[in-house]
Amino acid sequence: MYLTKKIVIVSVFLFIFITFSTCANKENLYSNKSEVSFDVQYLRIGYGPKQPIYTVISSVNELNQYINNNGNGSYLTDEYSNATKKYTNQFFNDNFLIIVFLEEPSGSNRHKVEKIETNGDIVITQIIPEIGTADMATWIIFIELKNSSKLEQYKVVLK
Repeated sequence: MYLTKKIVIVSVFLFIFITFSTCANKENLYSNKSEVSFDVQYLRIGYGPKQPIYTVISSVNELNQYINNNGNGSYLTDEYSNATKKYTNQFFNDNFLIIVFLEEPSGSNRHKVEKIETNGDIVITQIIPEIGTADMATWIIFIELKNSSKLEQYKVVLK
């Protein structure tokens, strides 16, 4: 009788232990995507290229060449110049930059970079208010990443 009680208690304990040990986060168990850390700044301009366009910049020379090649756009304002001043040789020693252009049919629409996955997906949420304006706007999003997370290719995913 005493042995039977022990077996029942141990069986109940094992059942409870096994039940709770399988209550892990299912998303982590089945997901093969993880995220890369990043910093971001957003710049609204009047009008620019069609969406979504992204460019990877790895040096001050590449940034200057990019600006020279795309310099006929109306987005080269003082605000743009101020936003890019921080991207110096010192910045590019450890980091790189992804510039994303998004054109919107309303200047009221906003964006949030949610995550950058290790497969290169740049997940951006479009924030669209119930009532918007009728002016078109282009957003330039500067995404700052560490060189250690640099990939060959990226993909902008709008949500």
